[in-house]
Amino acid sequence: MKVNLAEVPWEERRSPKGRYHLFQKAISFALGGKKDIGTWAGGHPFDATLVRIPAGAVDWPLHAHAAQWELYGVEEGNGWVRMGERRIDVGPGDWFLAKPQEAHQIENPGPGDLVLLVIANNPEADVVSYAQSGKFFIKPERKIVSESPLSYYDGEE
Repeated sequence: MKVNLAEVPWEERRSPKGRYHLFQKAISFALGGKKDIGTWAGGHPFDATLVRIPAGAVDWPLHAHAAQWELYGVEEGNGWVRMGERRIDVGPGDWFLAKPQEAHQIENPGPGDLVLLVIANNPEADVVSYAQSGKFFIKPERKIVSESPLSYYDGEE
């Protein structure tokens, strides 16, 4: 299969208070992949996504995957990557890796957009932990769990 990136639509993700905000082109899905489903269930062995983070926004709450690896390449703009307690400056041409169990988050201080290519493997299952709120996201079930029912952004803003 083949897809031209210009034909893949931007999808917006934004938290209720707007701290977490991004646009993404789901390249793998345009090529027939399935969300959080690897080859074991007919999906792809990895997901490729073009991500655009507007100035002043953060991609997702600080989180760590139990099993998933994520490779990032900065296409344009400048930003910060938080890896645990470390903050790393990134810009065009920089590549970085988020290993399983390594908490990570990307922030765009501006002034323009921060554009990244993200490639993630598709493990059979993954649990994403959020230290700030104490919740967990279970994949492939796509459930948020905690001691009480929560939405994705509860406790993050």
